[in-house]
Amino acid sequence: MLASKVSVAWYLPVLLCPLLAWSCATPHGQFVRSFCHSDRSNRFRVNSPDTATGRYRDRWEAKQTGEMKLVVDEDLSNVREAEMYLELWGGHPGVANKRFSLNGESTYALPEVGAADENCTYSYPAVPLEVDELVRGTNTIRFACDKGETFWGHYLIRAACVRLYLEDGHSALGDAGLAAFEARVTVHDALEETILLKLQCDRTWLDRIASVEFQGRYRGYDENGDGCDDDWHGFTKDLEPVGVIAVVDEAPFEATWDLSMIPAFSDLAVRAVVRFRDLPYVAYVTGVTQNLPVPERWARVQLVYSNDLPRPFWSRADRVRSCTIVLDEKPARIERAQLHINVWDGGKGTVGRPLTLNGHALETADWQGRHDLIYTVIELEPAILKKGANRVAIRSDTEHHGIEVCLPGPALIVRGTQSDSEVSKSR
Repeated sequence: MLASKVSVAWYLPVLLCPLLAWSCATPHGQFVRSFCHSDRSNRFRVNSPDTATGRYRDRWEAKQTGEMKLVVDEDLSNVREAEMYLELWGGHPGVANKRFSLNGESTYALPEVGAADENCTYSYPAVPLEVDELVRGTNTIRFACDKGETFWGHYLIRAACVRLYLEDGHSALGDAGLAAFEARVTVHDALEETILLKLQCDRTWLDRIASVEFQGRYRGYDENGDGCDDDWHGFTKDLEPVGVIAVVDEAPFEATWDLSMIPAFSDLAVRAVVRFRDLPYVAYVTGVTQNLPVPERWARVQLVYSNDLPRPFWSRADRVRSCTIVLDEKPARIERAQLHINVWDGGKGTVGRPLTLNGHALETADWQGRHDLIYTVIELEPAILKKGANRVAIRSDTEHHGIEVCLPGPALIVRGTQSDSEVSKSR
């Protein structure tokens, strides 16, 4: 019986960061077979036990049981590992102890990434499963939670996948003619602050490859909300990749990785997820390529978060919510600047520009009230920034759902020129 419990606050150090998305436990590549639920809607809801007799008991969301059926049509005898991967809206701020059980056996804790502390969250946990608790056929997963400190214990799951990491001798690989497939990512020098990534495999396989997703491990904005910014980046939205280095859908399967807004070049790593034209639910995850050739850099790139996020950070009914991001750089020395922000978009109402920075309205064309997670990167004019406190504010005048800013909150990435003394020290 496995009872996993993971508690990771969004501000914890790198050593406690979970390795999300793909476990990739071996130094070599491995095949992954996925069985997924995703209807591109928000109808799968989970409620705390008290909801059935509480204030919201008559709403359709409150009547949802949190039970999911997933059919796993695969031989489980040669499966190395299994995991449950989720696209998870963290629920009403304050909800606690999110969890699930598998086929009436173990209860598995879902990583706590800030919702219990009354923050808005969206995350993508990959929770290891006991393989012998899975069955070939219909598997019953029952999701649950406690009310915690919120008004209604409630969260939703946009997508769920049982992933099976197959042994090399698994019959499914032989039946598909993939038993001999191997691939890796090679890295090459390119122009200025870029490197060239290539998928290396026998050319006879190229016609079978549908796409290659290049993923990077580096320090950058925590767009996947796992509480770590120095780890593997990217997530899925309705099972499609977002926030990765690149997705390439034609040979020779190469991509240029722009490093110009990455704060540090230490410990960079890459891997690739290879998908096949005739087997859409099977992927090959390459081993990790490390010790990348990185270019010289004379600029100073900083990633700066806010230290005064409101809890919860959401706006509706024309109530403005804001935070500050403190910069130690003068705008005159900033070459380039970006604002990164993740929002759960419940609607802006009649507000034309719901996001401002130091009073300047920013473009958020994708914020159309679709009730989904939107990761936005906005290129900024350095002149609108200040040395010291910079105020980021959101405003929605909707009556009910509005705009939720998910952890880690907004952040600035700024690229500035170095002084002569800083250049001398870096040499």
